[in-house]
Amino acid sequence: MKLAIHFGAGNIGRGFIAPVLQENNYEVLFVDVNKDLIEQINLNKGYKVSSIGLNAFTEVFVENIRGLILDDKESLYKKLSEADLITTSVGPRFVKEISNLAIKAKTEKIQTFIAFENMYRASTTNSIDSNQSKLVFIDAVVDKIVPPQNENSLNVTVEEYGSIILDESIERRPLNESKIVSYSNYEHEFYKKLWLLNGLHLKLSYFGLSRNMKYIHEILNNKDGLKFAEKSLNALSKAYSLFSNSSEDLEDFKQTILNRFSMPEIQDEVIRIARNPDIKFSKDERFERPLRLLISADEEVNTFKEVLDIIFENDFEQVEGFTEFKNNQLFKDKSYLYNEFWKVKNYSDKYIQVLGN
Repeated sequence: MKLAIHFGAGNIGRGFIAPVLQENNYEVLFVDVNKDLIEQINLNKGYKVSSIGLNAFTEVFVENIRGLILDDKESLYKKLSEADLITTSVGPRFVKEISNLAIKAKTEKIQTFIAFENMYRASTTNSIDSNQSKLVFIDAVVDKIVPPQNENSLNVTVEEYGSIILDESIERRPLNESKIVSYSNYEHEFYKKLWLLNGLHLKLSYFGLSRNMKYIHEILNNKDGLKFAEKSLNALSKAYSLFSNSSEDLEDFKQTILNRFSMPEIQDEVIRIARNPDIKFSKDERFERPLRLLISADEEVNTFKEVLDIIFENDFEQVEGFTEFKNNQLFKDKSYLYNEFWKVKNYSDKYIQVLGN
């Protein structure tokens, strides 16, 4: 059996990546810094994954797993030298360190490295320059919502929907295509998810905050909220079409997003999604770049204006990072945001016309 070493035994690693690896006939070895978690994995050697959907509830059992502490470098290097596939779900800032560990482990095998992280080209961006030619880096777009969990159990509850899209430009195929796994144009798939899913998520979070709603599903169960969500998705879809220059039919993708966000079982808190606005509203991110494309093409941007009005007119002190964002970027008028934070001098007049000053 092939060996997959997965760094990160958290909810995504256990609840999403490990089952996919086992479906592809990999023996799974978790590596984590959490000693108690690794001991629990080695003691139980398995756990239950429950999947919730709009009209479904399923359970699968992940069995015959093992764990290794990150600090046990001697054992880790030995196992890394035996691995066929090395994967991560630890957070983007740790990926480079892990790829360095993989390169230091001497092996004659051709190995594959995939970072399942919410970051643009997390695998190749965080790769280490080396003469090591046996490690093949493949970028991935991964999509799965994990609701709040019981931290005392290995069992994980996840949404039914899940997607792993691997860069088709790399010839190597470490995972078989399936309902979950596919190979496609990385650039298109990354921005489709970032804008339509994450962009909508962000816009809904501030829409909900402005109306004292706690969860995303409450917004979609509200007439005005659903209308705002649908209009937002239409605008974001138009931006993606302008970017990709394609005639891809996005209707099923859009409806799937709305269905996912409407599930009360996910317990998706708006205050969590709205955090770190300095990053999420920054230049080239999920809000600014699609907005820029739409304005330059003279397309409708009313839902973007509504969100901008919300963040300028409110003080969401309960949101992590919002006070700093307000003090640093929203302390003047909107023109300051356009010209100084987004650096869009060429379009400043257009921005003022459609979004306000």
